[in-house]
Amino acid sequence: MNYADSVLSLCVPICVILMVFFTKRVLLSLFVGILIGGIFMHHDNIFEVLFYVYTRISSVLYTLQTNEQGHLTLDFNYSSVYVFGFLILLGILSQVIFYSGAVNAFVKWARKRVQSAKGSEFIAFIAGIVIFIDDYFNALTVGQISKSLNDANHSTRERLAYVIDSTSAPVCILMPISSWGAYIIGIMQTSIPSTAGTGDSLLVLISSVWSNYYAWFALLAVFLTIYWQINLPVMSKNKNVGVVDFLQDNDLNRQSSSSIWLIIIPVFVLIFSIAFMLLWTGYKASEEINILNILKNADTAFSLFYGGLFAVVISIVISLRYLDKSSFLPMFLQGIKSMLPAIFILILAWAIGPVIRDDMQTGLYLANLSKEFLSQGTVVMMPVILFLISGFIAFATGTSWGTFAIMLPIGVSVVSASGGDIILSISAVLAGAVYGDHTSPISDTTILSATGAGCSVQSHFITQLPYASTAALAALMSFAIASVSSSILAGYIVGIIFLVGIFYFYKRFYK
Repeated sequence: MNYADSVLSLCVPICVILMVFFTKRVLLSLFVGILIGGIFMHHDNIFEVLFYVYTRISSVLYTLQTNEQGHLTLDFNYSSVYVFGFLILLGILSQVIFYSGAVNAFVKWARKRVQSAKGSEFIAFIAGIVIFIDDYFNALTVGQISKSLNDANHSTRERLAYVIDSTSAPVCILMPISSWGAYIIGIMQTSIPSTAGTGDSLLVLISSVWSNYYAWFALLAVFLTIYWQINLPVMSKNKNVGVVDFLQDNDLNRQSSSSIWLIIIPVFVLIFSIAFMLLWTGYKASEEINILNILKNADTAFSLFYGGLFAVVISIVISLRYLDKSSFLPMFLQGIKSMLPAIFILILAWAIGPVIRDDMQTGLYLANLSKEFLSQGTVVMMPVILFLISGFIAFATGTSWGTFAIMLPIGVSVVSASGGDIILSISAVLAGAVYGDHTSPISDTTILSATGAGCSVQSHFITQLPYASTAALAALMSFAIASVSSSILAGYIVGIIFLVGIFYFYKRFYK
């Protein structure tokens, strides 16, 4: 059955999101979502439903195909395997750093210089802005930099996850020289007609940055949350869910003679080796000395894995004198064990993507609905409508990149035909997609931000939602003001006053 024209296409994402809200069990919710998709596709045969569930989950790792000779061949999905391998390497790296005593040395050093939760959270905030090349890279690396310092100053992992998530996708969308920028430029070059009059895709993206209200307001919201130490009720109730108190329950006195360089060097090696691999794989694929083409063609998963492997090797080599031989096996096992929950969630999140996108055709249904709705909407309020629709599609499907591919061509074609502001409309699509992806419980960036911070996915999802949604409400107001007044500055003035006012209210009552 074709669900592109049926409201039933919304059943899977809505069921998953509701289950996450009420059960707080992400793995179960994702699995049930895949099962529901199987029932919709093969409701007349239970065995086909079970086979559907198996093939969707297994396709994340491998696919079985028949070659020309009629033999079955096993094709691994190396991109997924590399990402899972990187997560395991990251877990091992954390354990090497811990067992070497570097965490204790770093905490002692940092406590003399950063003696508050506010200070440690600002370090994570700055690191998240600086590391803008790729959102996966950002989310996982900032967590490694910040976790021990955050624990030392008694800031919760949920607050750290919120900082990480709000400085990954929102920062990447503001930086044209990033994997996100390269992807969006590629979409605009191939999907947006030249008759739209938007000009060069890079210039269009750069122009859209200044009116991407949500991305800027998301960063401002994080700044205000840290500066005023705002803890909304949901953040106060969910503290370090599923996380053992790192400072109390671990022997931080081990290797008191250790050095902070055992944590600084591996982290910097991790950053620079991954950055180098991104540039190298991009150059090898594009064979051009053009930074945008390099980033567009970079193999992120490959770069993460081999950059992480190099960092682990370097970390072990420089830490050998501080490591007991008997600690190697538990160190590796604990590193793997610590990442298994995130890997299982990510497998199901990636498995449900094709269910929602290809089988239930949720994005296509919403896009068709959008076309009908947009054709009836007023030209002036088009950016507001595009922001809301893009946000809903990204939230329901868990992907901002998929939403870009769906909504950019639709938004530009409708606005160009009706004579609206194309740049502001593009900004609205990008902003809405980032908000939806930012807050979706089935988004890979949500999952990886929680993994980087070391907290549960469900606690991160429910704790960051009110903060991000407040920023989205301010952005919605700004798009409305900018649309009516034709002034981006007027949109900023109203949006900033509203956002700062709301967060000041939060400060008075929820500090």
